[in-house]
Amino acid sequence: MQRIFAPKGDPKRLRFKQADGSEFEEWEEKKLGEVGKTYNGLSGKTKDDFGSGAPFIQYMQIFSNSFIKIDECNKVYISNEESQNKVKYGDVFFTTSSETPLEIGTASVLLSEVEEMYLNSFCFGYRPNCLEQLVPMHSQYLFRSTQFRKEIIKLAQGSTRYNMSKVELMKIRIKIPCLEEQQKIADFLSKIDEQINGVKTQIEQAKEYKRGLLQKMFV
Repeated sequence: MQRIFAPKGDPKRLRFKQADGSEFEEWEEKKLGEVGKTYNGLSGKTKDDFGSGAPFIQYMQIFSNSFIKIDECNKVYISNEESQNKVKYGDVFFTTSSETPLEIGTASVLLSEVEEMYLNSFCFGYRPNCLEQLVPMHSQYLFRSTQFRKEIIKLAQGSTRYNMSKVELMKIRIKIPCLEEQQKIADFLSKIDEQINGVKTQIEQAKEYKRGLLQKMFV
């Protein structure tokens, strides 16, 4: 990821090629505010509203993974009279506060189509203007890349608890590959993720096998 998202001119930068072997066009530079817009999470809710109703994305779902695992959502009651922002496929979610500057603005992307789902009040959403300009599968890696994290950490403000300004976030410049190269990057990195998850599964199975052997040995 460091090599893929390295700046132009870095000798270690990794670029993908087109099917005919030719180079893709140079990445376009844009401010986040030029590519999409932000929206707030839930507002005006009390503890009595939680536990049943429509699913909403929790803080730790965003902090823990580069994409939202929708089966881990909690529930919140939303009345017909309320005006709350619903999340959509391709939205990016950012944490607005953290205990350390290094954790500020952690991002996660919604890669599932959902009918009705909301966002917790401690985070905010970012909706790209066009998903062909900012491909969701590519976004989950872009917004967790070392280069982007360096820029977002600069926005951390505070002493014991750190916060981040959405206005300043929208001023950050990102480099955007063409649609085809974004898809190639996403496919490449997601295959590595699959291999990592496969190894994790094997490790857990081996641990379980070891526990079973130990129980039989010492009965």
